Amino acid sequence: MADANIGGGLNTFVPTFSEATGLIQTEFTRNVNSFALNRYTKLVPVSTVSGYYLKINSDEAVRVVDENDFRWAYGEDRPTGVNNDFDFAQFVTKRFERGFHIPYETAKVAAWDIVAQHARSRATQLMTLRTQRALNVLTTAGNWTNNVNYFADFDALAYGTATTTNGVYDSDSSTATGVQKLFQTAIEKIMVNTGGAVQPQDIICVMGPQTAHKLSQTAQLRELIKYTQGVQLMQGQGTYSRYGLAPGLFGIGDIVIEDAVKVTNQKGVARSASYILGLDKVLFLSRPQGLVGVEGGANFATITNFVYEDMTVETMDDPRNRRTIGSIVDNSVPELTAPLAGIYVANIGA
Repeated sequence: MADANIGGGLNTFVPTFSEATGLIQTEFTRNVNSFALNRYTKLVPVSTVSGYYLKINSDEAVRVVDENDFRWAYGEDRPTGVNNDFDFAQFVTKRFERGFHIPYETAKVAAWDIVAQHARSRATQLMTLRTQRALNVLTTAGNWTNNVNYFADFDALAYGTATTTNGVYDSDSSTATGVQKLFQTAIEKIMVNTGGAVQPQDIICVMGPQTAHKLSQTAQLRELIKYTQGVQLMQGQGTYSRYGLAPGLFGIGDIVIEDAVKVTNQKGVARSASYILGLDKVLFLSRPQGLVGVEGGANFATITNFVYEDMTVETMDDPRNRRTIGSIVDNSVPELTAPLAGIYVANIGA
């Protein structure tokens, strides 16, 4: 005879979707000021964990080989033509989770929303992971086409040759043009690669703080600042005040400093921390029409984060152990949706 228990033999842990989910989205995943990632990626909520997206190939829109391919002579059959080539690629999201538990006694004496506070801490971890995953996609050479939108160094981008100089930092002379050539060449190549669909104002330059500081210390940019906003810079004001780089430098739409830091050691041992985006790595990306996109829509965003669960916060009551168990879930995947609308220079220092 089976024992009869209150609640039967079923699991009594009933997850509740917390109102903190919306709070976390507002503060982290939809806030362009919280993580730099939100300023250069497109976020597309999806209704399934797997699906297809249109991978933009802009060549067909401007392919003109021979005018006879288009000609329809009088009295002749209408030319059938060839359909544009569209590449439908598959995405499969990956689910990640970070949990926490709060003793009843702690929750009782807390004078603030302790569940939301714990969720913020875990959301920061998951956003750092989301940033690393996106940058892994962006900085993997195999995801790009060599000498089209991937360049091993500055010389390959600017001159189409193997390394012959010291890269962007080729001279301490105020007459050097390496920085200007970096930006303007990248803009030109993206415009050509996309058939003019992406304009300079749509292009975002992404680099780490170390690279930004190194660029701002070149004689080229020091001279530029001296004759524009030198006094304001000295006073900590003006558009150059944070990293010494103007937002619209040499016609670029914006400059985003990817300052996310990750700690790579376990707790209790010597701390090891670094910026996720390394020194001298520079990305030129397109993200038109803002942060959030529409499922099934096509756009020229270089990288898109397909999100099935956007930092879902759950709480479960655990009366046996007198605690509340919490969990935050991110189910997403970053994909290069318009690689021709981007450029990755792996090393601008050589």
